[in-house]
Amino acid sequence: MSRFFKRLNYSIGNEDWETEHLALRIQPNDHVVCVTASGDRPLNILLDDPKEVLAIDLNPSQNYLLDLKMAAMRELDYDHYLSFLGVGPNKHREECLKKITKHMHRDSNQYWLKNKKLVSKGVLYQGRIEKWTDKLSKVFQLVRGSKIKQLFEFDNLEEQRIFVKKHWDTYLWRKTFEIGLNPFILKNFLNDPGLNEHLDFYPGIYLCNRFNDGLMNYLAKESLLLSLVFKGKAGNEAYTPYLTENGFNIIRTRLDRITFKNKNIIQFLEESTKDSFDAFSLSDVASYINVESFHKLLHGVQHSAKSGARFSIREFMSRRSIPEHIGKFLTRDPILEKKLEKQDRCFIYSFMTGTVKQK
Repeated sequence: MSRFFKRLNYSIGNEDWETEHLALRIQPNDHVVCVTASGDRPLNILLDDPKEVLAIDLNPSQNYLLDLKMAAMRELDYDHYLSFLGVGPNKHREECLKKITKHMHRDSNQYWLKNKKLVSKGVLYQGRIEKWTDKLSKVFQLVRGSKIKQLFEFDNLEEQRIFVKKHWDTYLWRKTFEIGLNPFILKNFLNDPGLNEHLDFYPGIYLCNRFNDGLMNYLAKESLLLSLVFKGKAGNEAYTPYLTENGFNIIRTRLDRITFKNKNIIQFLEESTKDSFDAFSLSDVASYINVESFHKLLHGVQHSAKSGARFSIREFMSRRSIPEHIGKFLTRDPILEKKLEKQDRCFIYSFMTGTVKQK
């Protein structure tokens, strides 16, 4: 677990921003706390015009990545920004890095000067997860190249549904999921605690069912996760706001509202002043912690939330519940949770969303 919090694990967020937007309903004067991860989440949150975003991550590498993306936004125009991050070929990324270091914190600066190769290769795809999905996509291209091409060409959802039922969802496809995503492989080859610890279901079967259900509800080309898994890169249609030109132009004017901290999110919330935050975007933290720690997380939300604050927690393959003594203060919205689970274009998650009651 300690290695996990020292390496660059995520470099592009595969979560569906629209889902988070609907769950949190962020308002212009809101103070928001979130998990940093790839840095995409805090950047995209700025699109909703909050007053402040606090990005928290125990892994400094993830915060340094956020700082790098913010620095690139400040210094570069949109096309050069995308190219610097890793969209398309670019032989001058290290030169560009020198130009943007003036916008970064000292520790971030030192980190990226030591890890220039990650930048020169296109940092969007240098996280451990992204390297794994790139390798996985090459395997899928070998065995299902023509079908993948067809899947990502659909602009009509009904036509895609027919294709999936008739040509995609085969016995061999389901067995591939079952064998390729068994717990042994996830633990020994990927070693991401969110993918191999605290699981309540068998990964392959669960993910195959969720995958097929997802393709009944949205176009494959609009899912960033599917783009990574099958093509190794993010398609334009799947870009989250900070990668789009419109999002870039809005977000870059609000970057001074982001503050990041290297800290355990549970400890941070417990140590925060009461009535501090209006919204909590906690990603899939639940997948990385045991039940006791999860209850501490919920208590931290209760402690630091303003009355009426909203929270959004994703769960990968766990099904947690709110204990009774905390449930008096945190109210789940099961109707919204089901809606988000159905709409979410990152098909692997279920949701725990709701509000903090009046104190």
